[in-house]
Amino acid sequence: MLSPASSSLRPWQRYAPLLFLLLLAYFPLFWQLTSFPVQQWDEARTALDGLGILVHHDWLIVRYMGEPDLWNSKPPLWTWLLATSIRLLGPTELGLRLPAALAALATVGVVYATATHWLRSHLAGLLAGLVLLTSPGYVTFHVARTADFDALLTLTTTVGVVSWLAYLRTGRARWAWATGGSFAAAVLTKGIAGAMFGPGLLLALALTGSGHRLRRPAPWLAAALVLMVAAIWYTVREAAAPGYLAAVWQYEVGGPAGQQLEGHYEPFSYYFDLLAGGKFALWLLPALVGVGLGWWLPRGSRAWWLSRVLAAVAGSFYLVLSLSQTKLAWYDAPAYPLLALLAAAGLTEVFRLVQAATSRRLGYAARLGGVLALVAFPYLNQVQYLRQLSKVRFENHQLVYGHHLRQQWQQLPELRDYLIGTDGSFNDAPEFYRLAAEYQHGHRVRRLAPWQRNEAQPGETVAVCGQKAAQAWQQSFQTTVLVQSDSCLSLRLGPRR
Repeated sequence: MLSPASSSLRPWQRYAPLLFLLLLAYFPLFWQLTSFPVQQWDEARTALDGLGILVHHDWLIVRYMGEPDLWNSKPPLWTWLLATSIRLLGPTELGLRLPAALAALATVGVVYATATHWLRSHLAGLLAGLVLLTSPGYVTFHVARTADFDALLTLTTTVGVVSWLAYLRTGRARWAWATGGSFAAAVLTKGIAGAMFGPGLLLALALTGSGHRLRRPAPWLAAALVLMVAAIWYTVREAAAPGYLAAVWQYEVGGPAGQQLEGHYEPFSYYFDLLAGGKFALWLLPALVGVGLGWWLPRGSRAWWLSRVLAAVAGSFYLVLSLSQTKLAWYDAPAYPLLALLAAAGLTEVFRLVQAATSRRLGYAARLGGVLALVAFPYLNQVQYLRQLSKVRFENHQLVYGHHLRQQWQQLPELRDYLIGTDGSFNDAPEFYRLAAEYQHGHRVRRLAPWQRNEAQPGETVAVCGQKAAQAWQQSFQTTVLVQSDSCLSLRLGPRR
């Protein structure tokens, strides 16, 4: 299936795997990307922060409801990218999610290039990329499919680990600097989460017998770069609005590590249970075989290096996560590219052993077909999972204001001053769509909960989604339906009842 990559391959044989990978990446990463409304909790809050940069013209202090956002105390790199995308594409689902999808695609490309080089096979690169694309723990909400921090975090940490692998084997300073630059970007993306591979990098140093690499200045200077970038950001941000560092400690460092936050407590085995239970279940056994290669293959071979370094980093990362008191399902996102590489390594070496034992060499087309056949079921399963999500995307009525407001703008283009009436639950999605209407169209929009409806006046128009939100207004006012879409209504308020 997976012969060594070499100059003897024909051009189409070198480029066909990458072309297949790019084509097959469409459905997991881009299909129906904009069909889902902005999701509750983190995506809506992050979207508000990115849009708030443009509304408040402040690229340093992220604001929520006009005040410095201390709950979302992450560094600014991802929010800056979101703001830039919103400026170019508008405050839409595409403007929010395209950066994450592109970061995920870039991660797939890094995995492909890494497997191709270290396993000496373009088809191994194709297999590794497809394993990542068919991993439910990676291609899901909060990682590759929504505008959250984790897609960019995963890209930067993956590049950092691969660069460290190259440095340990070659000793070239440029790879140490690439490691430092990647993890500096990771820290600027999600703070302490960007440094959680640190113990694994040190363990990889020990498992590969590469302690002599620390005798050179490059790795120390690269580590200093990460610390300097972090120190500059946190110092500047605290000076701009005091209280930031206290929030970082509460929500990112001391709080999640030492105690459960917001009820997110799970047992020690939580992440391992998720891997085996569905997030990586189909590829877990090959990944474990890939881990074993580092203790079975000849010392110093490329696959030996790949296995030992990735096993050290991924294993240490899961241990750190498991020891933390606050656990959320997507916290292990940065591990999936490493697991995909280990699974591809395990499958590649197993096939090479079988091929050597049978003394039968398959043609290139047969090996390419074998890779595609191997991932066919997981790939179709992933597409079916995304199709199921599309069927329930409107179940939470408080998420779909954006879809309805676009209908209202088309049918009532003259309406520029109106209300958004929510059901009173905590949800930032309606607030994002309210702010987006003001930013994109210059509308004047107020958001009112049911207990605030006395602030409205007869003659005004209110957009409501869901029966609970609609009933509150229909019980207090005589109303006329102006626009209807799904569970949403635009109501012209008449006399009070």
